[in-house]
Amino acid sequence: MLMGININRCKDWGKKMGEQLKYLTVPEVQKIMLAILADMIKYFNEHNYHYVLTGGSALGAVRHHGFIPWDDDADVALPRVEYERFIREYRPSNSQYELLTPYNTENWLYAYARVSDTQTQASGKWAMVNNGVYVDVFPIDAVPKSKAGQKMAYYRMKYLDVMRNSTRRIAISKQEPGWWLKPLLIKYAQRHTTGWWVQRMDKLAQKMNQQQVDRSNIYSLYIVQGLNKTRENFPLAIYQHRQQVPFENLTVYIPAASQVYLTQMYDNWQALPPKNKQKTHARFYYKGVEVHD
Repeated sequence: MLMGININRCKDWGKKMGEQLKYLTVPEVQKIMLAILADMIKYFNEHNYHYVLTGGSALGAVRHHGFIPWDDDADVALPRVEYERFIREYRPSNSQYELLTPYNTENWLYAYARVSDTQTQASGKWAMVNNGVYVDVFPIDAVPKSKAGQKMAYYRMKYLDVMRNSTRRIAISKQEPGWWLKPLLIKYAQRHTTGWWVQRMDKLAQKMNQQQVDRSNIYSLYIVQGLNKTRENFPLAIYQHRQQVPFENLTVYIPAASQVYLTQMYDNWQALPPKNKQKTHARFYYKGVEVHD
């Protein structure tokens, strides 16, 4: 059951509520993602970037030699210095793609970058989304060496991420833990814009890296710890040492110690999750197409 939250703010739907759209199938979304990823990897290789596929994309590369069958996003990570160079210099070779970042995109909803297809649009069920089919790009940042320091760093980022996410909510499920408190949390978070919270997340990640880069050998996708907790905290070598593997029709880099990486991330990663856990992130459609499902 849903509760409406500022439903008129849902500009990302691109259509009036109630209109029917022809949503893309997961294979159709993956075909677009693969083309975006190919453009990015070509750029990385030509300009000597040390990227790795992470998260579900690394899992898909090892277990499926491509996308996880139900996955509708892709994850790439770069060392902080290269990430900042990428967002300054990358220009997609295909004019259909665009680089979206907190620095070049008005009302950008995330504290990291995405390369998005401009001819498609995401339809968010629970929160606003203002991009099409995409590939995420994350910085790899240094975090504290001690477990206590990592835990404290996590809670700092988690707070900011909860506030950021609350500002873009459009509906609440009564199945969410503490759902009755969410309207109050949303009201509190919306004292500031999403971009305000995004800037603070970005500044925290940069500051954390600056403070820890000469003190710690533990690195992480810190900017998304609000979602992934500390599962992506690894010794630097895990991200530095890479191996090439097939991914659909591409050859990509993933962490060389892939089994160590995937076990920490997903425990029993070799087994497929049950059907009710095989979830997508959003639904996508071509802009301007109004066709019944």
